Amino acid sequence: MARPRRLTYRNALHHVTMRCNNKEFLFDKQSLQLFLDVLWESCKKFRLRFFNYCLMTNHVHLLFRVKADDVLSPFMHRLANVFAKRFNVIRGRKGHLWEARFRSTIVEAESYFLRCMAYIDLNPVRAGMVEQPGEYPWCAHRYLAGVEDKPVIDLHRVYLELGQDREARYRAYLKVLEQEAAREPYSLANTLFIGREEFTGRLQRRFGVADEGRADVRCVELDGGIHAVEALSTGEEASPPSPTGA
Repeated sequence: MARPRRLTYRNALHHVTMRCNNKEFLFDKQSLQLFLDVLWESCKKFRLRFFNYCLMTNHVHLLFRVKADDVLSPFMHRLANVFAKRFNVIRGRKGHLWEARFRSTIVEAESYFLRCMAYIDLNPVRAGMVEQPGEYPWCAHRYLAGVEDKPVIDLHRVYLELGQDREARYRAYLKVLEQEAAREPYSLANTLFIGREEFTGRLQRRFGVADEGRADVRCVELDGGIHAVEALSTGEEASPPSPTGA
């Protein structure tokens, strides 16, 4: 049976998750640095605009924009395969590293970019690993907070509009982070699209993914007028990674 096509288009903003096989906690400091090295190699090769990441011990979160409609799958294929090969050599192991396929959500920037940023940043906090996102060494939040100055991520237009300078923007973003932390966590693992109703409806029509009369798709309304279109298919796409990294 053929795998379902990846939903993407030119300039689409994607939140992507990848999880270790059998939910194993395989990553340590050495392998997390290796993942970042391969990630930046792959971003350069495919000319991505990369906005956020968080590397947990058994799964990763990535937020980026693709420049063409044929970039998502090749980029993720290279990232996953090159890292797995290098990881297996270092560990002296064989076999699959990643569980099933990566999961991707198309995010509407205007309505959900900042909340998606916060969702990613809060992973180690909700896992009880740190009290504040800036304390966690394997996430991009440290660059926003000024803990590290190396400019490894792009600053999205929506983030830049938060303030006139770095400090003002970060103070405004901390309020977004606080609001998101107070919400019940919503996993994006099985979400196809998220944003305002007009945005998700337009993408449903574009990709032929209507929720009416289908058992494998549903639309969920979140607070703030946000709509999420979820895939309910069984098998490899049905089990989301825990927001706590478990």
